[in-house]
Formats: sequence, C-alpha cells, structure tokens
Amino acid sequence: MYFCYPKQLNRTFASVIAALACQQLLPVNALALSRIVHFIADNRCQNRLNNDSSCIRAGSSVELKNLDTHEQGWLQLVYPDQACYRRQRISVLSPLGSALLGKTAASDIQLSLLGQPLRLHILSVIYVKQRTIRNH
Repeated sequence: MYFCYPKQLNRTFASVIAALACQQLLPVNALALSRIVHFIADNRCQNRLNNDSSCIRAGSSVELKNLDTHEQGWLQLVYPDQACYRRQRISVLSPLGSALLGKTAASDIQLSLLGQPLRLHILSVIYVKQRTIRNH
C-alpha cells in the first residue's frame, strides 16, 4: 500500500513503516486496545454507527491521501481474521485501523511508527450495510 509510505529517501524503510501501520502488532498497545473497547462500548458511538454510513467501522472502505507524499489509495477496515495486507484489508487492531475507527471523511490522522510520522487525510468512506433476508 504505497500511499501509506511515509516520506523517506529509503523506499525499503518506508515500506516497512507502511506494513507496520497496517499489520496487527502483538501485543496490542494498551492505549489502542482501550480506545477500541471504549468505542465499541460507547452507546453514542453505537448510535452514530447505526445512523451514519460515513462513520468508519469494520467493513468500511476508506480512501486515504498521504499528506506528505500526496499519494492516495483505498483500503478496507476488517476484523483481525479477515486482514490481508496484500489485498488492502487491514485489521481494526492494527495501528492504522484503530486510528481510523469512528472517524469520518475530511478527518486527518497521524501515527508515529519507529519514530517516523505518517499523516493521512480521509477522502471518502463507503460502508454498505448487509441486509439479512428472512423467509416468511
């Protein structure tokens, strides 16, 4: 996911930073885990998720722009067992995934991995709610 590369002279090092941002790191940072648990448990967030399709959650497809390199691209935020970096599917437990949870289009996020800043702008969010079909 080239658009997640920080501004670096060394492309290999930049690709490692991008991979770290998108991969679930074990153990999960306590602050990130706390933020995720509070987000899930907060009734206001749940109401916002139910009524606002532009709010980023698991299943959302997100278009991001790197504020340093001006590259842009799409990724999908998924649950950990569905994550696949090569398919642009990142876990909600990854540093980037947890930073995206609950955000909306036109928001900015900033991460720091191995001392390297990664600044991204959320361009658009698509979430398609799955309907269950009931037999009568």
